[in-house]
Amino acid sequence: MNASTEPYLELSDNPVRFEAVNQVTNVFFDDSNKQVFAVRSGGAMGVVVKGSSEDIPAINFRMDDKGPVISIKFSLDHNVLAVQRTTTSVEFMNFNGTTIESEYTQNCKKNSSLLGFVWAQNNEVALITDHGIELYMVIPEKKALKHLKTTSATVQWFVWCSRNKIALLASSHGSHLQPILFKPGTISKLSKVETEPGRMTLERDVTLATLYDVPAVLILRHQSGPQTAEVHVHTLSGPGQAPVKSHVLRLNLSGRFAINVVDDLILVHHQASRSSQVFDIALPGESDGTVTYHKAVAPARSLKPTSLKLPGLVEPSTHKCELYSPNWVVFQPNIVIDAKLGCLWHIKLCLPVLCSQISDLPLCTQLTLKRTCGKDVLLKLILEHAKLPKPSLHKLQESSNHINSVYRSWAEAELQMQTASPPGAPPPSRPPSPPRVLINQADIYQQVLQKLDKEDLLQNLEWTLISYMTSLSEFGIPAEHTLNELLITTLVRRNKFTALMQMLQYGVVADSKPLACLLLSLGNLHPAASQLALDMLARLGANEEIQEVLLDQGQLLSALKLSQEGVSPRKFLEAAQNSGDPALFHSTLFCFKSSAQYAHAFLKDERLDTFIQHYKSLFPDSSNNSNSK
Repeated sequence: MNASTEPYLELSDNPVRFEAVNQVTNVFFDDSNKQVFAVRSGGAMGVVVKGSSEDIPAINFRMDDKGPVISIKFSLDHNVLAVQRTTTSVEFMNFNGTTIESEYTQNCKKNSSLLGFVWAQNNEVALITDHGIELYMVIPEKKALKHLKTTSATVQWFVWCSRNKIALLASSHGSHLQPILFKPGTISKLSKVETEPGRMTLERDVTLATLYDVPAVLILRHQSGPQTAEVHVHTLSGPGQAPVKSHVLRLNLSGRFAINVVDDLILVHHQASRSSQVFDIALPGESDGTVTYHKAVAPARSLKPTSLKLPGLVEPSTHKCELYSPNWVVFQPNIVIDAKLGCLWHIKLCLPVLCSQISDLPLCTQLTLKRTCGKDVLLKLILEHAKLPKPSLHKLQESSNHINSVYRSWAEAELQMQTASPPGAPPPSRPPSPPRVLINQADIYQQVLQKLDKEDLLQNLEWTLISYMTSLSEFGIPAEHTLNELLITTLVRRNKFTALMQMLQYGVVADSKPLACLLLSLGNLHPAASQLALDMLARLGANEEIQEVLLDQGQLLSALKLSQEGVSPRKFLEAAQNSGDPALFHSTLFCFKSSAQYAHAFLKDERLDTFIQHYKSLFPDSSNNSNSK
């Protein structure tokens, strides 16, 4: 299967198996605890509760059959079981882990019809009726409930988000959507979701989700006429703030849809085409200043085919599952249940395959930087792009900019945490959470650049290095020595001394003594390297190091010009003596002897007398003149 058609979404390999719906068994899903209840004969023949993983042990118990079950859920601590069988009351049963110990009932207020119930806290349950919400505290030891609060509202249906403890109440055929926030002992009405005036909304078209840690209301809008469907995303920008329509997902399809969320990516499943689309609201789109319009990040693809292993009399067989079955029901964030087949799956994202469908490297970079396991995928993507015969320098740098923007923000937050707070200012509440993907210079060096350091890829290495280091410079991030060293050696190996001079001139490569030494060592490959080293040392004010270089190159007179007070004459005289040039030795010796600041050195340091004797051997006729001096 090639990359252009390979699925990037798949169902979990080991689904949770439960007894399928039949004439005896009904199946329920508890969204808060992520548990499937298989209830046989109203509970009289047993109830089997399975968690969202096959590794979680099943819970088995029996209860009296008092009529058809409408809803069944454990409290969040699993100490109490709640069962709704009518539209007027909920039964509560204390649970010790294996059996039901006692039962007690709570009726909703008179003339109200019970639409459902949710566990808001471990010991708090909310009965949601067509007249509003009734919040109760459950007291198992007393086998009773205590009324806490009532909120009045006209309700036709509701949607619950257990993670954010938010219920969305719908009235006027879904044209009014009221979010309710639950906190211990309290119920708070938030501002209503802004919907199109008079526009009906069905319960199946509303999803409560969490996107990048922010609660969101996702509303599927079926457009009239030739227009295709859209998903309107209303986000809560802060605690207690009203949901605002901030994003619109353009589906370019019409029909029935279902929505999941995986790693903050919105998956929109389309039943008729048996395909799914992936959206990321963190990516840029078309904006009108208030709302950002998004298209799918990659072409629509079907889920990966999956099969179930079935026991057989002779040998096991396999059953090919129908994808996008009419029996499928989705739950947040990434759960798919087929009650008739008796399976619960989790949808998984194959990020490398998804990225293979996206040709734009900067877009892929933005996408992977926000995925939980995006680091290795992104580094591999950059390496693959850098190995292309003609990689785009612009795309490489734009990708580096996204990476370094994340790194710079994180580094600044870390620095702020380590910096002492001014007097009177409150200390930071907690250290900043690291980004999902944080790529530093060592990662780029080890996972990308070193793998390009081959003779047939030197040009690619040069382009990638320059792109990345230019980006570092733009974000004010000092390049580490390993990168500077690699850039210099690469440009020298490619005889790109003009480019190297430009890198130094514009500060892409920062001046340092170790880099100057590296340039000096490369002087045998190109004479310009030595001059670049001297220029770098001069900018650093390293006169002593420059002297050593000049002496090593035999440029004694140039070194003498840089000599400062207190310098030892011996090393200059030794260099002059070793040069074998009598005239140079003569000039060097008398440069020191004629200077008042060095005259005392010849009187105190007997070792300098050897240079006087050497001078006499070179110029015997001038010995008397030398002694007089």
